[in-house]
Amino acid sequence: MDLLRRSMMGVFAYAFLLPMIFLAFDFHLLQPMLSLYFSAAMLLISALRMIHKIFTPRLYDYSAKLWFRLFALLSMSHAIVLSTVFTLSMNDPRFVTITQVSMLVFAGVVSGALIALSPRIKLALVNLVLMLAPSIVTALIVADKSAFSLMILVFGCYAAAIGIRSHREYMRSFKIETLLDSQKSELEKLNKMDPLTHIYNRGYFNTQFEYQWNTGVRHNIRQTLLLIDVDHFKLVNDNYGHLVGDTCLQHIAQLIKVSVKRKNDLVARFGGEEFVLLLDASNSQQAMEIADTIRQSIAVHLFKHSEKTFNVTVSIGIASVIPTPKMSSNSLIEAADKALYQAKDRGRNQIVLSTELA
Repeated sequence: MDLLRRSMMGVFAYAFLLPMIFLAFDFHLLQPMLSLYFSAAMLLISALRMIHKIFTPRLYDYSAKLWFRLFALLSMSHAIVLSTVFTLSMNDPRFVTITQVSMLVFAGVVSGALIALSPRIKLALVNLVLMLAPSIVTALIVADKSAFSLMILVFGCYAAAIGIRSHREYMRSFKIETLLDSQKSELEKLNKMDPLTHIYNRGYFNTQFEYQWNTGVRHNIRQTLLLIDVDHFKLVNDNYGHLVGDTCLQHIAQLIKVSVKRKNDLVARFGGEEFVLLLDASNSQQAMEIADTIRQSIAVHLFKHSEKTFNVTVSIGIASVIPTPKMSSNSLIEAADKALYQAKDRGRNQIVLSTELA
C-alpha cells in the first residue's frame, strides 16, 4: 500500500497539469481540440486511479496481483499521454508555444514518478522508458535532432540511476523498519511472558484482570478466578533440586494451558509455584468443571525428568462474583486465595469454591 500512497500526489497533479499549461500559454486558444483531448485524457485516467484507490481494500483482498496490474496499467497510461505531449511539443509546430515549459515540467514529472514508484523499480523503469523513448526516437529519426536525442538519453540514464539508488535506499529502510517492528513485537511478547513457564506473567495478568474487572462492572459480567498451587512443591526442590523443580513447573504450566480450551480464558503464573486462571464470563459450575479437568490432568500425568518419575498434584481455590462499582478487584483474589488454603487444609489435591462473595 505504500506504493499507492506515494503515487497519490502525482495522481492529483496529473489531473490538472496539462490544463494549467495550456491555459497559462494560451495553447487552448490556438489548439482547442488538442487541448481538450489531452486534458480530458489526463483527467479521466486520474479519475480511474482514484476509483482504483477507493476499491483498493476489496480489490487487494480479492487478488493482489490484479490490483498491481491495474495500478501499473493506469500509471503507464498517464506516462503515455505525457510522453505524447512532450514528443509533440519538441517536434510539432502546433506545440511551439509550450515547448520550453514542457521540457521543464516533463523533467520534473519524470523525476517525481521515479521516486514515487521506487518501491517497484521495474515499474518505475518501464514508466521512464515510456516517457522518454518516443521523444528520443522521434528526435533521432524523424526530426533529425541527434544532439537533442542524446541529451534526453543522457537525462534518462541519469534519472534511471537515481531511481535505482532510491529503490535500494527504500529497500534498506524497509528492511530496517521490518526488523525493528519484529524486535518490538518480540520485546512486547517477552514483556508479557513468564520466562520459565512460557505462559503469561503476573504483570500481564494484573493488567488484563483490571481491564476485565472494569468491563464486568460496566456490563454486569460475572468474573471467575482460579488460584492453583502445586502441592508439596518445597519437597520437590529439597529432594530433587531447583532445576528439577523448574522443569516440574513447566510441566504443570503446559498441562494447565492444554486443559483450558477457550481462547479468551487467561492462564498466568501468579508467583512461585502458584498459577492463576481468569475465566471469561463463566459461572461457578463451569469453573468447577474446568478446575476438575486441570486437577485430574495433572494428577494422571506423571512428571518425568531424566530418570526421575513421580506424581504431582495441585490444590485449587475458586472465587466468582458479579462485580459492582463499590467492590475492589482484590476481593476476588483474596476470596480465591482463602479457598485455596481451605483446599490445602482438606488434604490437598482438592478443589474449593469460595462462598464469601456469593
